[in-house]
Amino acid sequence: MTIRHLKIFITVCEEGNMTSAANKLFMTQPSISQAIKELENYYEVTLFERLSRKLYITSSGKKLYQYAKHIIKLFDEAGNDLRQNSLQKKLIIGANYTVGVVLIHKYIKKFNKLYPNSEIMVNVNKSSILTEMLRKNELDLALIEEFKNKSDFVEDFFYNDRIVVVAHPKHHLFSKKEVTAYDIVNERLLLREKGSGVRNLFELRMNEIGLFFNPYWESTSTTALINASENNIGIAVLPFQLIKDHITSGSLRELKIKDMDFNRKLAIVYHKNKLLTSAMKDFIKICHEP
Repeated sequence: MTIRHLKIFITVCEEGNMTSAANKLFMTQPSISQAIKELENYYEVTLFERLSRKLYITSSGKKLYQYAKHIIKLFDEAGNDLRQNSLQKKLIIGANYTVGVVLIHKYIKKFNKLYPNSEIMVNVNKSSILTEMLRKNELDLALIEEFKNKSDFVEDFFYNDRIVVVAHPKHHLFSKKEVTAYDIVNERLLLREKGSGVRNLFELRMNEIGLFFNPYWESTSTTALINASENNIGIAVLPFQLIKDHITSGSLRELKIKDMDFNRKLAIVYHKNKLLTSAMKDFIKICHEP
């Protein structure tokens, strides 16, 4: 089994068939088929099911794909690291919306002071997408909210955060002495889309006490949800860091929900098989600084 075998396997996975992979790699289709067969014989597994002239990757194939992506990335990084100037650092960082809007800029500034010739690429997205990018080795690190049952990742907590429920100051719920989850479940809820960390935490806390809901609005845009709540269309559930200026100005007011814990931790996340370079270690250290 060689690096060539893994590169061929990755290309077949991503192209979805051997003919396209052969064209992309400037190889013959029989050569591609032979390489896949050699991999299957080497690991004594079936990597693809071949049904009606179509390829369907097996569970073993999916597992090998994740390993192969990391192996090839490490192979390429080794070559690049040995060739390039030791001060030239490159990182690809994923960030959820809270980190991407509020926190990431100061981390990048500090990193650039350490390495003036560094290059940092940032992908701001919801956590479910960023974790998949980590699995495919398309990111070095991701700065996202904590999560559970992800045994293929390492979490390094670096920031305490919380989400808040906010509404127009004249919303009728502010007339109540205390507001519970049962009071808000039937209100017009303005929520981020499924898969976002804020939405996941809110659903988890509501489901824990047996409450389920249908959002009135769903949006990938925090700005859209803020504007809607400021126009008294409904109540929004958003990260405190993204909404605090609106609370301070008085355009929105926080609804304190009795007996509901919306605190969360933000974490630096990376794949357990990821080799931490000196640049990655320095960036992680910066994130922990006050």
